[in-house]
Amino acid sequence: MLAAKKDKVVKILKKAIELYTPVALLFLLLSQLPSSPNNPFLGPFKEVALPFLSWFAFWTAPVFLLAWLALLVLDRTEGYTFLIELPTLLSPVVWLTVLAQATGETLNRLRFWRNLPTPRTYRPQGVYRLPFQGFWLVANGGPDPETSHSWGILGQRYAYDFVIKDSQGKTYRTHGRRPEDYYAFGAPLLAPADGVVVRVQNRHRDCPWPGFLDPFAWSIIGNYVLIRHGEREYSLLAHLKRGSVRVKPGQWVRAGEVVGECGNSGHSTEPHLHFQFLDRPNVFLGLSLPIPFTGFLRRKEDGSLEATPLGFPIRGEEVAPSEQGLGQ
Repeated sequence: MLAAKKDKVVKILKKAIELYTPVALLFLLLSQLPSSPNNPFLGPFKEVALPFLSWFAFWTAPVFLLAWLALLVLDRTEGYTFLIELPTLLSPVVWLTVLAQATGETLNRLRFWRNLPTPRTYRPQGVYRLPFQGFWLVANGGPDPETSHSWGILGQRYAYDFVIKDSQGKTYRTHGRRPEDYYAFGAPLLAPADGVVVRVQNRHRDCPWPGFLDPFAWSIIGNYVLIRHGEREYSLLAHLKRGSVRVKPGQWVRAGEVVGECGNSGHSTEPHLHFQFLDRPNVFLGLSLPIPFTGFLRRKEDGSLEATPLGFPIRGEEVAPSEQGLGQ
């Protein structure tokens, strides 16, 4: 009798997980389909699918984690380990991100093989300024393995994370418990060069709990602006403040024009700007490009300023565009 009940429980748990997995994967795949003016269905669908997927993952993951633990205790996981662990122990959004990054990594290595662009070999098509005003701290990023944002990920090898700090080295006022406490939150962000806006996102909420990743985030980059500056040369400004994006796809922007404000959307543990150059208009499939910035200042430890006509900011440095940094 007990064995029969045990078998029935196992059957129900396995059936629930079998149903959960394809539903989650279906929404993940549909949410990644590109929208276009000729297909008005996909745009509204994605606006609904992505938030629903996040909600679905957040509220069902604990239930299926318990199902996984129950099956583990009952010793009935044979043949179901992959189906059980993947959708329960990881958020489907995070899983899709890992899958997309792995796909992009593989394709980029096949595309370039042993001919990856480096700061010495790559020749930018344009001249680029820092995408902000005043001094910002390079929290992450640089042109070599020691300072790189993510050297092992070709799509983010030359990316940067910028924050604003005070004279005490803190990036926030008071206790830093709200996004509004951070100096960078709401700071204007600028186009690094002339170009055409390719894509934007403006509706992702800002994570209200600095120090934690938003469990309801349906995109790791949150709100963003993607600008095309030349053939296979794009810039990405990510984690922008909700509702702050001032440009639209197809709009021409000038270097130094405000395109949005710094925020805490997506997978962000505190308000900051994630910035990078890409050779494709896709954060996962694009290759990170080693493009230097022109005309900026570095603030040294003794407070003196060093002018840099052309170069790469390095992790731990405070940098500012030359025309704004002199008065600070």
